[in-house]
Amino acid sequence: MPNQVHSESQLTTTEAGTDPPRVLVLDGDGPAALRVVRSLGRRGVPVTVGGTSRMGLGMVSRYADDRYVYPDPASDYRRFVDHLREYLSANDVFAVIPVSDASSLVCSQHKAELAETGTKVAVEDPETFEKAYDKGALFELAADLDVPTPETRQRDDYADVVDLADGMSLPAVVKYRSKTVLDGGKAHTDLIDDVNYVETEAALISTYQVLVGRNSHLKGHEPIVQEYVPGETTAAVVLADEGEVLAQFQERRVRTYPASGGNSAVLESMRDEKMHRYAERVVEALEWTGPAMVEFMRTDDGEYHLIEVNGRYWGSVPFAVACGVDFPWLHYRQLLGETPEHDGEYRTGEQMQRLFYEDVKWLGEQISQRRFGAFGAFGRALATHEHSVSAWDDPVPAAGAVMQSAALTAQRLFDRRGTRLADADDPSSTTNTT
Repeated sequence: MPNQVHSESQLTTTEAGTDPPRVLVLDGDGPAALRVVRSLGRRGVPVTVGGTSRMGLGMVSRYADDRYVYPDPASDYRRFVDHLREYLSANDVFAVIPVSDASSLVCSQHKAELAETGTKVAVEDPETFEKAYDKGALFELAADLDVPTPETRQRDDYADVVDLADGMSLPAVVKYRSKTVLDGGKAHTDLIDDVNYVETEAALISTYQVLVGRNSHLKGHEPIVQEYVPGETTAAVVLADEGEVLAQFQERRVRTYPASGGNSAVLESMRDEKMHRYAERVVEALEWTGPAMVEFMRTDDGEYHLIEVNGRYWGSVPFAVACGVDFPWLHYRQLLGETPEHDGEYRTGEQMQRLFYEDVKWLGEQISQRRFGAFGAFGRALATHEHSVSAWDDPVPAAGAVMQSAALTAQRLFDRRGTRLADADDPSSTTNTT
């Protein structure tokens, strides 16, 4: 597998005669947090890795010199905030860096409270964060920009869905305003799947009503309805300072899981000046500071339509670093009060396999559909592409990911076998027919 260690990563701030201050990286179970840990740890920055378990990928990295286990914010985000505040008060931590969707939202909403400990909270203030996080607010903002967007409609009361659907461009997507909603002490996460796509006004109305009706946390946070734009998913990922883009990297999705459209499984680096300009306009309008992903759909005519903004580290951050834009290091320098710069150069045409867990799941999906030729595509990527987890100088996380993947696969097989056995024992089962 390609070696992702670069010579520039050996530079440390100790060369200036001072010890670099410690950071706490949250969400240590995923590849994005692992990449942040490695980028900073390789440069001599002391890193504490936080997570809900000591078995996360970042937790077992050689570059984690301390670990912190906290309550799951999805189960009780208030308890998570209290626990984190007490930890920051008792420990010398320069900055806390949330990585996941849920922790970024919670840390933004409670930023002032956490900052009272003297620790920098590396996420935008609630007002700015919400402008990107709430898709309704984002597309209201984007309507005044010279950036193409899908037709987007929204209502404050889901009872108005009939009016909302009237004359809507179809097919359409019933989109949650945000991936995570804080309600009743819990962080509720909603993911878009095939159910959210509709082709008729009647389907739009019924889907909207069912989704809101069965999810009480969506009332008062009603979904938007957006025109479906076919094409290829692309993204410009940035580090910005009050709306000025300091560094940018672009990528496109070669394949996804699920294959019909979802998270990236294989990515390719690219460069397009039009997407660059559009991303800069969006970031400037948001007055954004910190890392963010600006996602577009590229249509067959080469146009880019704004789809969403993720105001946090993105899952494929290891790819940007491997291609030459070390966002975690640039972000760290920004937190120190510097104005980091990047020359804009990075390798294009490179590909990365997100082996754990998206491409493994893609392969499983293909096999379940008896598309056995997928083994070849999967194997070629395994042998030739960059990878999001593996690193020669830090092998334990990859070994842990293999064991986690095997455990998840075994659990899925066990669950399926249990379902089949239950159906066989149940004379009323629709699968037990003669």
